[in-house]
Amino acid sequence: MERLSEIPMELTRRQEIMVMLREREFTLDELARNFVVSKKVIINDLEHISRSLLRPSLRRGSGQALRSFGKPQDRLRSGRARLKIRAPTCEGCGFQFKDRAKFNDPSRCPMCKNEHLRPQRFRIT
Repeated sequence: MERLSEIPMELTRRQEIMVMLREREFTLDELARNFVVSKKVIINDLEHISRSLLRPSLRRGSGQALRSFGKPQDRLRSGRARLKIRAPTCEGCGFQFKDRAKFNDPSRCPMCKNEHLRPQRFRIT
């Protein structure tokens, strides 16, 4: 009989997103297409991931921060990583949406009103 610790666990969608974002940058559209969900769902997941990365992870019931990161789900919640967002940029005038608090893509440039924007890109570093 197999021990429970030897059975590979499936990752949740948020954990899969975290693994993907550690490998390279992704846009909202790329993530939504990959998981076949709406951008709104991905935005909600990214907000949750961002909050999760900011707080140190605790082992259930122990009250101590994790010291060894042997399990994949423990490594994902290390608390040392940050969600980096490359700002969207206007293709018309080059305006960058710096210090943007929202995870959704802007609809148009506030300077020239152009609707052709390079999307923001997300990555965990």
